[in-house]
Amino acid sequence: MNSGKLLDEIKTHIKANTVKLFATIEDYGGEFSSDEIDVKSFNAPAVFVAALGWRKIERGKTLGGKEIWRARIALFVATKHSDRNKRMREAMERTEVLTALFQGWRAEICSGPPEEIMAENLYNRAVDKKGMALWMVGWWQEVEFKKQQQPNAPVLPDMKQVEISTTGKTHVPAQPETPNDSNVTHTLEMKDG
Repeated sequence: MNSGKLLDEIKTHIKANTVKLFATIEDYGGEFSSDEIDVKSFNAPAVFVAALGWRKIERGKTLGGKEIWRARIALFVATKHSDRNKRMREAMERTEVLTALFQGWRAEICSGPPEEIMAENLYNRAVDKKGMALWMVGWWQEVEFKKQQQPNAPVLPDMKQVEISTTGKTHVPAQPETPNDSNVTHTLEMKDG
């Protein structure tokens, strides 16, 4: 599935371009928040990659015969430090790197670069009490989702060539003969009652 492939390409791009900026680079199943910190095992600084959803693009169902959807992507950056200002700056600087890294980036399965890329500070008291800072980088990305085959439908190869030929008919067959005895008689019997 291309949704999973997109997450893999994002993680690969982060790993290849941020050297040792993150100790943890993983998928995450949704929004990473203060509630998740206690139940998720990770080493900080961390970045969690999530697909938050998708919708059909407005300009049509297909682009060049492909099914194109607009996916909402989020990267959650988590840092840990005993000093509030240091952890805030560490998270903010890593977020800035990611924002720049994905500006103009285009995965193979995407029909364009990220749109409406933004960053947001997710600070709250619960995150702060845990000695952490939390930021999010988010954007919309047009991605191809292939139409799924019906479970028992045969897989047909892509059509490479079509040949059309016609043969004209010069003989029209005669109409079948109708019998001359085409009189039909019905007798109806009616009863009172």
